[in-house]
Amino acid sequence: MLFPEPFYLQYSASELNLIAEEMAEEYSSCRLCPHECKVNRKQGALGVCRASDQVKLGSASLHWGEEPPITGTRGSGTLFFSHCTLSCLYCQNYPLSQLHHGQILSDEDLATRMLKLQKEGAHNLNWVTATQFLPSAFRALLIAREQGLRIPVIYNTSGWESDRALRWFSYFVDGYLVDSRYFSDETAKELSGARSYHARNVAVLQACRKQLPYELFDSEEILQKGMIVRILILPHYTSETVAVIHQLKALLGSEVYVSLMSQYFPAYQAFQHPYMRRKLLREEYQQAVEALEACGFEKGWVQDYDE
Repeated sequence: MLFPEPFYLQYSASELNLIAEEMAEEYSSCRLCPHECKVNRKQGALGVCRASDQVKLGSASLHWGEEPPITGTRGSGTLFFSHCTLSCLYCQNYPLSQLHHGQILSDEDLATRMLKLQKEGAHNLNWVTATQFLPSAFRALLIAREQGLRIPVIYNTSGWESDRALRWFSYFVDGYLVDSRYFSDETAKELSGARSYHARNVAVLQACRKQLPYELFDSEEILQKGMIVRILILPHYTSETVAVIHQLKALLGSEVYVSLMSQYFPAYQAFQHPYMRRKLLREEYQQAVEALEACGFEKGWVQDYDE
């Protein structure tokens, strides 16, 4: 069976260069994410994410910690970008996302990292929290394309994206790992600093499904096109997890691939929060699993409960 090429190979170089120029304008008045700070990052102004107009990368390596159709047998070529559009007080990746550790790279250097991952055998490029550097990352992708990049792009997103970013994703994203975490705007604001999370997350889920209405896997069962919705069960807020699961069925149906994750542990500032300072309870985990089963989701993965 023949599979369609990655999206960034389906458009002409001139078309993609126009998109890259459009994206680059965002650094002058940044509205890449729903914060819409409108700061001029080219002149050194910093918005909520505190990122400059120079891409900063935490790491680029083969990664085996994703879902099986992403990791496969050779690993996912994962690019962990520094900074983040959200400020989750329990972020397990906080040295990169909140403390902004990482290395500043030129677009050419970032392209080299992408090509190196392909050479090492990566099934895909997995962009983790890339939105704050989207113009640079996309330009690097075009440079790498001209030098022989051919593997699919997976976009690992918080599920809180702007409409403009969603439109640009359609030019290069072949697969989504998209979070759906909160049902309440108040909880999302308190725990992650996200405004209007509910409406934005619904828009993201619908846009991803519209762009990629079904899943395509190759002969090795590696995702070539499609989406996986990730739901992290949070301590105390299990009722929101259950609401998110029911909402997902109403929005996309029970055929969508779901990854229900129980891996939460207190990190970063979680120890200062009355509910987030502890691990997940078995009964909270069971409530989420039962909701998933009641809604008829059969495609995907459920992490085991770890005492």
